[in-house]
Amino acid sequence: MMKVLAEGKPGVEKVIKKLRECGLEFCENEPEIVVVWGGDGSILRAARKYPKSCLLGLRVQSLGHLAEIDGSRFDYAIERLVRKEYRIEELPRVELIYNSLRIHGLNEVYFFRQYEYATRFRVFIDEEEPYEDELFGDGCLVATPRGSTAYSWTAGRKLILKPDEEKFAFTPLSSGCLNKMIIIRGTSVAKPVEQLGISSGKEILIKIIRGGKNKFAADGLEIHGWLVRCLARRSQSIAIPRSCATSSRVRRWESARSVALTRLTGLLDP
Repeated sequence: MMKVLAEGKPGVEKVIKKLRECGLEFCENEPEIVVVWGGDGSILRAARKYPKSCLLGLRVQSLGHLAEIDGSRFDYAIERLVRKEYRIEELPRVELIYNSLRIHGLNEVYFFRQYEYATRFRVFIDEEEPYEDELFGDGCLVATPRGSTAYSWTAGRKLILKPDEEKFAFTPLSSGCLNKMIIIRGTSVAKPVEQLGISSGKEILIKIIRGGKNKFAADGLEIHGWLVRCLARRSQSIAIPRSCATSSRVRRWESARSVALTRLTGLLDP
């Protein structure tokens, strides 16, 4: 018998009732399927709590890309779930690695400064430096195709990826080139940097040169209390140009296909 769990916003009680009426077994420890009543935020929270379960999103009074089924049709969707008339779709996640810390994001992962001091950092993609200069600002973000319409879009406003595109969106957060200045209305300001579309499977290294304390986050849901004071000492990374060998800390992002989230889809197909 299929083991399920239902959670989400107020009103999820009617979903639970329907699931029980259909004879499905409820299981709180590693359920096969988690039915989520809400929007994208509810699904992101469920994905964090149940990383090994398949998710079925029922959208309730909100816009979103993850919860594709309108909540008003939950009866029909659950009936098709019981008859196993659905497809399973894998959604890529992005992984952030810092020493022994690993964070997975369905939308995005990012680091950002916590205090008044700007962070100075360099970006490497498979050992190549796309910006050809040191950046300084609030931090940076890497988003999946679906996440490119969320925080990544509001921060960069240049790049949205197609859902099935084999790329990630890299977005510097309020950052500019340290040694490249431009004149605007008679004032010298740092040249802003653009978002990048990076093929999945490529490794992105962020080397912190100098800055205050920084924090990590994934999907805007959980701020990891991992505070790092960046000191000038030999980097812990390998295969990095010698010009950066005195950097202090490394963040690494990469595709995490092996830990991709799965969700049910096709429940409303004819």
